[in-house]
Amino acid sequence: MSNPITNLVTMDVANMVSNAIDSFTSYYKAKEVEKTERERIIACLNAITKKMETDRSNFETFLKTSFAERERLYKSMDAVIQKGLETNDLETVKFASQVMLNVYNKNPLDGFKDVSQGIQMDVLKPIRTFIED
Repeated sequence: MSNPITNLVTMDVANMVSNAIDSFTSYYKAKEVEKTERERIIACLNAITKKMETDRSNFETFLKTSFAERERLYKSMDAVIQKGLETNDLETVKFASQVMLNVYNKNPLDGFKDVSQGIQMDVLKPIRTFIED
């Protein structure tokens, strides 16, 4: 015959073991999610840093090219102005001066387009929002 008190103690022990296993499982799940989240954040930050370095390099290359082109145009028009002054051709001098003025007034950044789409900062949203508890 089984004693009701023994049955009650056995059920309490079973509940305690079940709760302990559930707690243990929840702890390891949370630990693994935290580890994965940290690795994801580090990977995202590394990707963003690399993109910024690439964007900076592209921008510097664009500026060098842009200013080299401006310098070439200035030198060409300066030569045209000198030739116009030598031949007393005021229309040529006026034309070359207007070209130089247009180059001067043009924004050196015109034409620069950020070909990369840009990383959205919501990639750093915690992974817990994607995991159902």
